[in-house]
Amino acid sequence: MMNLFTIAAQGAQAAQNQLSVSAGNIANQQTAGYSRQQITQSASTVDSVGNGVRTSDPSRITDQTLNQALWRTQNSVGYYQSLNSWGTSLEKVISSSATQPSTLLTSFFNSVSALTSQPDSTAYRQQLISSATSLANGLSQTSQNLADQQTSIGQQQQSTIQQVNQLSSQIADLNQQIERLGTGAESNSLQDQRDQQVKTLSGLIAVSVEKTDTGSYTLTTQGSTLVAGKQAAVISSSTDTQGNWQLQSRLGQASSTLSTAIGGQLGALYDYQQQVLSPLQTQVTGLMQSVSEQINSTLANGYDLQGEQGKALFTVSKDSAGVTRLSTTTLTPAQLGLSLEQKTPANGDNLSALSGLQATKDFKDQAAAITSHLALANSQSSNQLAVANAVTQQWQQQRDNLSAVNKDEEAVNLQTYLQSYQANMKVMSVGNQLFSELLTLFS
Repeated sequence: MMNLFTIAAQGAQAAQNQLSVSAGNIANQQTAGYSRQQITQSASTVDSVGNGVRTSDPSRITDQTLNQALWRTQNSVGYYQSLNSWGTSLEKVISSSATQPSTLLTSFFNSVSALTSQPDSTAYRQQLISSATSLANGLSQTSQNLADQQTSIGQQQQSTIQQVNQLSSQIADLNQQIERLGTGAESNSLQDQRDQQVKTLSGLIAVSVEKTDTGSYTLTTQGSTLVAGKQAAVISSSTDTQGNWQLQSRLGQASSTLSTAIGGQLGALYDYQQQVLSPLQTQVTGLMQSVSEQINSTLANGYDLQGEQGKALFTVSKDSAGVTRLSTTTLTPAQLGLSLEQKTPANGDNLSALSGLQATKDFKDQAAAITSHLALANSQSSNQLAVANAVTQQWQQQRDNLSAVNKDEEAVNLQTYLQSYQANMKVMSVGNQLFSELLTLFS
């Protein structure tokens, strides 16, 4: 008789355990990185008569191979997302009418063309100087925007390094807790948290992950240990004597130099600086110098309204912060050297040479190269980001198909295990009735 009660009690407890696991899965359906849990049941013998049931501890449904693939693709997403974000924000600024190099040059040369009908007109000459000022201000603003983004990227690099160090430290702490608790049910949530932290870290830098026998993770980047058990390395940056940016990693007393091709958002920041931003700064500076030198040289070949030799209209300099700027001089409208003949200063013969500069390779190609170089880089990063996102979504889908909570499946489980619990309680009720009848026989 007691066997009946024992078997039913074990069955009811097993069903209750299953209900608790399903409830936990449903509760964590929206928890980032959560891996659904399950328990397994196996038959047990009760006093050699009848079979009871026992259940295992809850275990996570996960596949380390899928996780590894997801972390690798997350690194690509972080890299191209950072490249595209910085590039597109800069393109919006440079492409505005106030700073677009080709637009500014076109406006200036339109003012030159307007003078051909009345070369001695003070109003048209003033319009030319105003257009020159707009050109100088626009290119200087572009130069300032590029310098500002260089500063912002430097700040973002330091912020990203801090994030990397913080995540590495958190993963090391989780390693320690998981080692202490073991890889059983008590550490399931900690293991989920750790996987989520590794995923976030993979978006910042490229990491390789190995799981040890004790359940902790060992993380490396470029062969240098980032996390080992409860220890986490500290990454820092510096500039060498040639002005080159460097990365260092220190774990305990061991230190190493990391390549700047570190992947993820941190690697993208460096590559964007070297491959996009710095070349753009060189191009803008080159255009400023071409504008100043060639227009000044052309004006110097002519004579102003007083028959004096033409003077410079532009000047290139660097401000206190080292930003290259194009400025106009204090030239008055009457001092523009637009005539090639000293004795007839109002004939405007020099305007043809000035207008001809618009079609030269130095002006036309340099101005177009600034926007086209950035547009091409953004187009490439956008396409690569789309591919990386598509691949990541595929791996995420595979991971979710295995590990994510399926509310429909859990709803069925709840109904199934509730019926199982009720059936076992019915067995106990039958046993109680039989026991009562047996007592009645002997009373």
